[in-house]
Amino acid sequence: MKQKEYYTAGELARLFNIPKQTMLYYDKTGVLQPEFIAENGYRYYATPQYLTLEIILFLRKMDISVPDIRNFLQHKSREEILKVIAKRENECRQQIQEAEMLMHSLGNYREALEKSRSLPLNQVLLESCSDCRMYLTPIPKSQRGGLSAITIRARHVREAFSHCYCKEKPTGWVISRDDFFHSRFSHSSAVVTKSGPPSSSLPCNYIRPAGLYTSIRIKGAYFHHGQDSLERMQDFMDKNGLVPDGDVFLFPIISYWVTNNPEEYINSLSVKVVPAGSK
Repeated sequence: MKQKEYYTAGELARLFNIPKQTMLYYDKTGVLQPEFIAENGYRYYATPQYLTLEIILFLRKMDISVPDIRNFLQHKSREEILKVIAKRENECRQQIQEAEMLMHSLGNYREALEKSRSLPLNQVLLESCSDCRMYLTPIPKSQRGGLSAITIRARHVREAFSHCYCKEKPTGWVISRDDFFHSRFSHSSAVVTKSGPPSSSLPCNYIRPAGLYTSIRIKGAYFHHGQDSLERMQDFMDKNGLVPDGDVFLFPIISYWVTNNPEEYINSLSVKVVPAGSK
C-alpha cells in the first residue's frame, strides 16, 4: 500500500472537524466502513470513503437520521434522495406545528399569570357562563382525601398532559355541593381539566352547563380559607335569593407551581346558582 493514498480515521476526522469517535460510530453502525483495517487495527480510508463521509455529514446537518442515511447509501439514486428530503420536510412541518402549539400554550399561561396580578380577590361575583367542555375523572367516596385522591389525580394528569402541554389547560377539583356546603373541604369528588374548544386535542367527557355562577377568587390555600369562602358565598346567595344548583369547581390560578408560600396561592371557586324556589 502507498500510505499517502489513505487516511487514518483520525486524519479523516480532522479534515471534517469531527471527533474520531464519530468515525468509529459510523463504522460500527455500517454507515461508513474503512477501505481496509491493517494488522495493527488501524482503519484506513480512501477517496470513496471521503466522498461518502461528505454525504453523511451533509445529511446529518439536515438532522436526517443515521438509519435513513444508511438506507439511502445502500440504495443511492435520485429517487431515494428525494424520498429522504420529503420525509425530512414532513418532520420539519410537524416540528413547526408542535412549536406553534407550544408557543400558544406558553402565551396562555403567561397571560393567566399576568392577569392574576389584578384579579379582584375575596369578592363574590355573579357571572353568566357558557357551556364549558371538561375532562373529568371521578373520585369514589371511599378514596376521597389523602393519598388515594392524589393517586387518581396523577392518573388524570398523566392522561390530560399526554394530549396538551402542561398548564395549557387548568386542572382543578370538583367538590360536591353537599361536602362544600357542610364544610367538608378536604373531600373532592373529581379531578377536572378544562378541555377547551371542540378543536382541542384534550378529550371531553363532561359539559359544565351554561347558566349563572356565583364565584370567588380567594387568596391563600383553599383548605385554610374554605370556611371563609363558604360564608361569603352563602351570604351573597342569601341576600340575592339564590341557591346552589350543582357542585363546586375549584381551579388554582396561583399555586405551588409559582410559590412555596401557601398564603400567596390564588384559587377560583364557582358554583351554578338558580333563584330560590325555582327548583
